[in-house]
Amino acid sequence: MNRLPPANIVHRLLDDHLERGHGDALCVRTEQERLSYAQLHRRACRAAHAFRDAGVTLETRVALILPDGPDHLACLLGLLRIGAVPVPLATQLTAEDYARVFADCRPRLAVVGAGQLTAVRAARGDGGEWPEQVWVAAAEQPGASGSAEESGAAAGGAGEPGGVPYPEPLLSRLLDQAPDDHVPVRATSIDDMAVIQYTSGSTGTPRGVVHLHRGLQAVLDGLPARLGLTSGDLCFSAAKLSFGYGFGNSFLFPLSVGAGTLLLPEAADAARVLRLAARCRPSVFFGVPALYSAMLAVAERGAEVDLSSVRCCVSAGEPLPASLADRWRERFGVEIVNGLGSTECLHIFLATEPGRTPRGSSGTLVPGYEAELRDEQGRVLGDGEIGQLWVRGQANAARYWNNHPATTATMAGEWTRTGDQLSRDEGGVYHFVARSDDVLKVGGFKVAPTEIEDCLLRHPAVLECAVVGVPGRHATTEVIAHVRLRPDAPAGDGSEDAVRRELRAHVRTHLASYKQPREIRLVADLPRTTTGKIARHVLRAEAAAPRVTA
Repeated sequence: MNRLPPANIVHRLLDDHLERGHGDALCVRTEQERLSYAQLHRRACRAAHAFRDAGVTLETRVALILPDGPDHLACLLGLLRIGAVPVPLATQLTAEDYARVFADCRPRLAVVGAGQLTAVRAARGDGGEWPEQVWVAAAEQPGASGSAEESGAAAGGAGEPGGVPYPEPLLSRLLDQAPDDHVPVRATSIDDMAVIQYTSGSTGTPRGVVHLHRGLQAVLDGLPARLGLTSGDLCFSAAKLSFGYGFGNSFLFPLSVGAGTLLLPEAADAARVLRLAARCRPSVFFGVPALYSAMLAVAERGAEVDLSSVRCCVSAGEPLPASLADRWRERFGVEIVNGLGSTECLHIFLATEPGRTPRGSSGTLVPGYEAELRDEQGRVLGDGEIGQLWVRGQANAARYWNNHPATTATMAGEWTRTGDQLSRDEGGVYHFVARSDDVLKVGGFKVAPTEIEDCLLRHPAVLECAVVGVPGRHATTEVIAHVRLRPDAPAGDGSEDAVRRELRAHVRTHLASYKQPREIRLVADLPRTTTGKIARHVLRAEAAAPRVTA
């Protein structure tokens, strides 16, 4: 009788490598630190001991608000090891954001970085009862607000009416003092809850997406094989562990094949990413279009850029403009794999295949996923028709946490309605059109913002742009383009009016009249979510608001 693989994902990510004699292989690297699989195993077991001693057990939810680093991975693995449920949260959220999420998922404990303590303290001080305990991952640096004891009082210390104890010592001390003897992996059902991931909120309020051990297992045999990941790779993701994209890139995928993961605790701006890539030599890089554009701008300004170790680049989070992909390939000789995915489906479900699928497309289905295009009534559409993408796969989420209406609106049996509008050609290649909420209807025609954006991006003065539609007079839709210019590429005489005239001439040459923006707004920056996506709902609200003039 064949032995079934253990349901708990930790076996495949960690213990299996030790059992196969690969404990000395590189697992985690930062600019200052290197850990082998055996060393991460010991740190994860210490974390498991610390969590168990604090009363964390099967299905206990624990918020992780930590910079990317070995302790973040140790906490993830330690919690999963004992059957608890990590809830990774972005480190850039506000106190109001944290308070909202705490009230929603009710974590018993929160593990926070020193830089996030003030916001978490304020969230806990708003009268909420969650989390019951807060651990700080590292001692606060000089100049940070308050000592550990003062932080405890502000978070609801034992001396306050109705307060909760603030654990001391800090997490780093807990990890140092906890025993590192082996903690057995808690047996779980394949359908037990493994992790709750909150969406980025690019279309509104973030939702907690519940993923099962089944899903985490299933996603491991898809994209890693498509990318050819092996134990010899070092993966580097600009997207953080707190997001679905980064959770796969920096955690699930490299550890599933015994590869290394390169972690950057700070914000992933172009300068930091390029510096770390040159120094640590990753072989696979995961980014988002805005970052690829910023990195390319650095290289095109003549700065020394060394990405020679990178054999594979992946982009997701937003559509990758074909013009950006072309410029990247010409400059670095590497084709960017364009991926389309969602938190609800755990990771990327469509991806291009360099040399086999056309640039500018969304590619083909990643193994493990099925897809259909459907109309507004749910009828299946054929090749060449534009419809909403429905995706099915074992990696799909079970539900939204504490939100049954959203669950039933998005998840139909085994299928997830992605909210993306695409078409499919006869070869099974998918082509992104727009988010369902972003499709514009202008003069009776459907207009994809991405087509207008790609046209504008082909102008040498344009660094990035975003197109939205707002209600106009007489029940029409007015197309507004928000354009961020390159600092070193002035147009005309350099005035804003001259730039707009040149951009209008450009779109008149390349776009049908009904697709041309009614207004081109030059902006210093574009609003973004914590995942780096353009917050189009913010742009729509700003564009629709009456403009105040002096």
